[in-house]
Amino acid sequence: MDNKNKNGVNINKKDNSSITEFIKRPLPRKEEIDKFDELIEEKARDEEIDESLSEIYQDDDGQMVDVKSLNIKKKQGFFFWFFSFLFTFAILGAAVYGLYYFYWQNNAGSSAVTISIESKDKIIAGEEFFYNIYYNNSSAQGIKNVHLEAIYPENFIFLESDPQASENKAVWKFDYLSPHSSGVIKIKGKIIDKKDASELLQVRFTYSPENITSEFKKETTYVNTVEDVGVDAKLDYSSNALVGNENLISVKIKAREKNYLNNFRLVIDQAENIEFSKPSQDKIATTTGTAIIQTKPNIWQISELKEEEREFTIKYKLTKKITDNQEIIIRLEQDDESGKAHTFFEEKASVDVMNSDLNLNLEVNGLKSDSGVNFGDEIKYSITYANKGSSAMKDVVIMAVLDSELLDWTTLKDKNNGQKKSGSIVWSKVEIPALEELKSNDEGKIEFSIKVKPFNEADLGKKFEVSSYAQFNIGNAEDLKTSSDNRSNNIVNKINSDFSISEELRYFDKDNLPVGTGPLPPRAGETTTFRVYWTLTNNLHELNDTAVEAILPSYVKWSDKSRSSIGSVQYDSANNKVIWQIGRLPISIYRVDAEFDISVTPTEVDRDKILVLLNGSSARASDSVTGSQILQTTKAKTTKLEDDDIASMNNDGRVQ
Repeated sequence: MDNKNKNGVNINKKDNSSITEFIKRPLPRKEEIDKFDELIEEKARDEEIDESLSEIYQDDDGQMVDVKSLNIKKKQGFFFWFFSFLFTFAILGAAVYGLYYFYWQNNAGSSAVTISIESKDKIIAGEEFFYNIYYNNSSAQGIKNVHLEAIYPENFIFLESDPQASENKAVWKFDYLSPHSSGVIKIKGKIIDKKDASELLQVRFTYSPENITSEFKKETTYVNTVEDVGVDAKLDYSSNALVGNENLISVKIKAREKNYLNNFRLVIDQAENIEFSKPSQDKIATTTGTAIIQTKPNIWQISELKEEEREFTIKYKLTKKITDNQEIIIRLEQDDESGKAHTFFEEKASVDVMNSDLNLNLEVNGLKSDSGVNFGDEIKYSITYANKGSSAMKDVVIMAVLDSELLDWTTLKDKNNGQKKSGSIVWSKVEIPALEELKSNDEGKIEFSIKVKPFNEADLGKKFEVSSYAQFNIGNAEDLKTSSDNRSNNIVNKINSDFSISEELRYFDKDNLPVGTGPLPPRAGETTTFRVYWTLTNNLHELNDTAVEAILPSYVKWSDKSRSSIGSVQYDSANNKVIWQIGRLPISIYRVDAEFDISVTPTEVDRDKILVLLNGSSARASDSVTGSQILQTTKAKTTKLEDDDIASMNNDGRVQ
C-alpha cells in the first residue's frame, strides 16, 4: 500500500493510531481525581515534616546532629529532692517571718500600742480633778518620735501635769519608748461651765516603729458632765417694765453644800435703752462674810460666798421702748488665770416693755416671777397700782385674770369683795372707792387668795398650771396721753408633782406581827424598840435630789437596823439624825419605802408621861418640770403609837 502522500512523504498507517487510542481511553472518574488530590496533599505534608525535623536535629551551628548515638543523663536521687525541699521551706519560712516581723511585731500602730483615759464622770464646777492618760507599747519593738497631744474641753482650766508638758501645757514628746513599756500622764485641772454641760477631752498619740519610717496615730476621747455648779441663784423680777420708771431685779444667792466657786461676778448685758444705778463701793450683806460690791454699772463682784442665803437688789430703768418684749441676760462668771471668762449660770429675764402712766404689778406668793405651787396650796395674790403720770385718772377699773381648771373658787378670800366673772375678779370704784380718782403719785394694793384643788387622777390630761395677770381700764382714758399698754406682768405657776410622804410608827406591823421589842407601854429603866415606816409616792413629774430626814429627840436612839427599796438609809450620829438619800426618782417608780428601828429607855422622871419619839420628818425633792423645791412634812409621833391599831388597844402611851 502506497503510504506516500501527494508530497512524497511516507505515512505509516496503523490500525489504531495514538489519537485513536486516546479517544478510545475512558475519562477518569471523580473519585479518582479526589484520590489524586489527596495524594498530592499528603506528599506536601511529608515534605513539611521533613523540613521541621531537620530544624530540630540541627545544632547551634546549623549542622545535623548524629542521632545514632544518644547521651543519657543520670536521674536526680532522693537526697537531691530532700535538700531541695528543705531549701525551699527555709526560703518560705524566712518570708513568713519577715511578714510577721514587719507587719505584726513592728506594726505597733494597729493593736500593740494603746492609749486610754481615766477620770471622773461627774464633776462640780470649779472642782479640781485629774485626767490620767495611760499609754502602753506591748509590742516587741520600740517606738520613736512619740508625740502626745491633749485637746482640752473649751471650759477646762489647766493647773499642772506630771510629767510637765513639752509645749503649751498640752503636748508631751518622747524620743523613744522601749518594747513592753508603759506610762501615765496626770493632768490636774478644773472645769467651770453650766450645769449638765458635757466636756470632751480628745487625746492624739502619734509615733513611728523603730525600724520603719511610717507614722502611726491613735486617738481616744473622754466626756465629763458638770453635775452641779455649787451655787444657788434665784432671780425675782416683774415680767413688766415701765418705761422711765425704776424697775427691780431681786437676786438671792448662796453656796451649796459642795461648792468650789466662792469668788465670781454677776454681769448683766448692756443694752442701748437700759440704765443702771451708779456703782457704790459699799459692801452688801457683809454680816455673814459674803461681800457683794457693784464695780461697774452692770457688774457686781461676789466674794467669800457662804451657805447662808443673801439677797440684793438691782435697779434699772428703760429709757425708751424699742420692742414690745425685751430680754435682759444675767450671767454668773469667773475668770481663769489668762483672763478668759467662764459662765456657769445664765438666765434671760424676758420683760414686756410698758409705756403707760399707770404702773400695775402682780405678785404671787410674794414673787413677781414664775414659781411652782403644790396641790392643795393656798395661792396669795397682790396687785399694786400707782399713777406715775402728771394727770389724775378717773373711774379706774382693775381686773385679775386667773386661767386654770385646777382652782377651787369656793375658797376665794377677797376682803374687797370683787366681782367674780368666769375666771376673773373685777374691782371698780364700787368695791374700792379710791379707784374713783387716782391723782398723780397715788397708789394702792389689792390682796386676795385662792386654793389649788387637791390632786385627783381624774384631772390627768389637764394643764397643771395657773396663769395670772392683771389689767386696768380708765374712764377718762381719752383725756390722757396713755397707750394701750394696760396689762401687768404675767405669772405662770406650774403645779408641782403630787409628791407626798406617809410616816408610821409601829410596834406591830400591818400583819399584826411584832416588829418591836421590850415592854409596851414603855417602862422606866427598860428599853423598848419601835419601827418607823416611810412611804413616798409620786405621779406626775420626775424628781431630783429626793431625800427624807428626821431629827430624833435626844433620848431616842438609833438601833442600826434599816431597809429601803431604793437609795440608802443613813444615821448622822453627830446630829442624831436619820437620812434617807434617794436622789433621782423617775415617774416610772410610783411608790418607794424605807424602814428603820429606834429605841427609848425612859427614866424615873418620865413616868406617867407620853414621850415624843419622832419630832416629825421632812421630805424634799426638786421637781424637774417646774424647777421648784417641794417640801412635805409629817406630824410628831408619840408613845401612844397612833398608827398602830393593835398596840393602841392596851396602850395609852404613858410610861409605866
